[in-house]
Amino acid sequence: MDTDRTLQEAVRTRSAHIAVWGAGFIGLSAAEAFVAAGFPVVVIDVDRDRVAAVNAGRVPLPGFEDRVHLDPDALSSGRLTAVLSDSADWHAADVHIICVNTDRNGVPLTGPLHDVLARLVAARDGARESLVVLESTVSPSWLAESVGPAFAGDDRVHLATAPRRDWMLSPDMNVRTLPRVVGVAAERSRGLLADLYAPVTEQVHFARDWIHAALTKPVENLFRYVDLVLANQLRDAYPDLDMTEVLRLAGTKWNVPTYHPSLGIGGYCIPLSPHFAVDRSAADALPMVRSAMEWNAGYADLLAEWVMSAGPGPYGILGISYTPDVRIAEGSPGLALAAALRRRGAETLVHDPYFTADEVRTMSGGAGPLDFPGGVGTLGTLIVVTAHRAYAALPEVVRDADKPPVVIDNMGSFRSELADGPARYLEIGAQPS
Repeated sequence: MDTDRTLQEAVRTRSAHIAVWGAGFIGLSAAEAFVAAGFPVVVIDVDRDRVAAVNAGRVPLPGFEDRVHLDPDALSSGRLTAVLSDSADWHAADVHIICVNTDRNGVPLTGPLHDVLARLVAARDGARESLVVLESTVSPSWLAESVGPAFAGDDRVHLATAPRRDWMLSPDMNVRTLPRVVGVAAERSRGLLADLYAPVTEQVHFARDWIHAALTKPVENLFRYVDLVLANQLRDAYPDLDMTEVLRLAGTKWNVPTYHPSLGIGGYCIPLSPHFAVDRSAADALPMVRSAMEWNAGYADLLAEWVMSAGPGPYGILGISYTPDVRIAEGSPGLALAAALRRRGAETLVHDPYFTADEVRTMSGGAGPLDFPGGVGTLGTLIVVTAHRAYAALPEVVRDADKPPVVIDNMGSFRSELADGPARYLEIGAQPS
């Protein structure tokens, strides 16, 4: 940025240099959006292979190749580049978008964020304005205890939060189309943040400050978390009733969503929401959330007991990904169930078309890889956790087996084809008609 121009002028003319911290899905899709809007962007990561892949025009995220577009013209012109975090090539950036991972193994993680903050402070040129935006999910206490103090007394640094909303199941729900909640630490930064996000997001909703904006993300997912836990508790409380029917009928009321009992809650956002929403200052005031977390922590073991009573082994699990047709194992109900079955000494095999046999073995803690479709006939019970398109032939595979396994179907994806077939068919939360 020209030192004679203000940062807001540079943002408005899209000449401000943007640094995106983190070459995961959030970071790369943010970089894609800002490049498409005309900004020069540098992506920063600690992983040398990811940096090299981005510079070569390859998306370094298996399974996300069709969800992120790295503009070849921007790469060839240098308007999009990637560098390692210890490089000095990002020091001239005017805007820093922080998209680093803030969780690991199902719990919040502050290390990557603290590393970015330390690097920004060390490279800070006090004569220049800069904007630091957190798109990563954060807890309110992190802003008060880490991010704010890192730049205390520097009134030329603008601080903001703009937590991401992402929906992997629809290409029409993306960075541009999904409403964005944003907030600033100081009112003087409001216009700057508005000008930054106006070119990339159709709907921007300003919170009263950056803490309110940051908390919105875990709270909106917390509503989903508690409701999903309740749906599973209802299934457990009324095992002799068809809870899928009860919940479907409850969903006919105009202000009640339709839920379905399941094999667990997976993904990046919803399982983590209580950890970010139940901040230290609010922990004692949210007993319902604490109760839901404690119950959900033992849900895989409840399911394993039920599965072993419903059908014999060996047990085959189809699906590690938390939702169909993506490679996302975070919070995987399939892996949790596999571990619970193995703790009970049950022979357990796992398959997912998005993961190799070695990955399956490592991620499941030693469960054997399941050959699909060839190995289905060797199973006593087959559990469909994730209905990937790759499993479309499952009904035919089951029908053709010499001894069809019991089929447990997470969301009833194969009900119409298997409910009246040769195999015993069980849908989670439902009762055979």
